[in-house]
Amino acid sequence: MAGLLMLAGMIWFFSSGYTPPGICGEVLRHNQQNDIDASPLIYSDVDNMHEIEHDVMLMRRKSAAAR
Repeated sequence: MAGLLMLAGMIWFFSSGYTPPGICGEVLRHNQQNDIDASPLIYSDVDNMHEIEHDVMLMRRKSAAAR
C-alpha cells in the first residue's frame, strides 16, 4: 500500500507542472513554453545505432590491447 501511495505521489508531483528554481527550471520552462519534446533519447530511435555500437566495441578492443 505504501508503494502505491508513493507512486501516486510521484505521478501527482511530476504532473503538477512544478519546475525547480535555477538553471534546470529555466531549461524546463523554456522547453514547455516552446513545446519542445526533450525526452531522453531512446537508443532504438537512432538510425545507425548498430554501427555506433560496433565502433564502440572496436575502440574498447583497441584500448584493451594498448594496455
